Amino acid sequence: MNFVTAHDGFTLHDLVSYDVKHNLANGEHNRDGADTNRSYNHGTEGATDDPAILATRRKAMRNVIGTLLTSAGVPMITAGDEFGRTQRGNNNAYCHDSPLTWVSWQHDPWQEDLLAHVQTLIRLRHENPALRPSRYAHEDEHV
Repeated sequence: MNFVTAHDGFTLHDLVSYDVKHNLANGEHNRDGADTNRSYNHGTEGATDDPAILATRRKAMRNVIGTLLTSAGVPMITAGDEFGRTQRGNNNAYCHDSPLTWVSWQHDPWQEDLLAHVQTLIRLRHENPALRPSRYAHEDEHV
């Protein structure tokens, strides 16, 4: 199983938008959730209107999902990562039944573009058996 994000951590959008967790809404004074997210905000923590930062973040999301979907193995994509869902930097949002964790099906144009990119990568993966081998090579085999 190959994955970059999972239910217990940042979403893909948050992975490229936050350097640190923002879990205050959880009521634990930001003590809960992992402190190491291996994330990068590209110059501004969280939401921004800066076109250069937004373009860089969107490119980073395309690169990450592209790497995931062109790697051998079974890809796991967290719900909403295919169109850039955010939890506003909360990496431990399991306790919320609110807009913070709900999946919105109303997308901005950039989200539709990301979704189309993911769909293209899934088609590419489906059409190329080399991207989905039926077995793994072992270290003692000559590949």
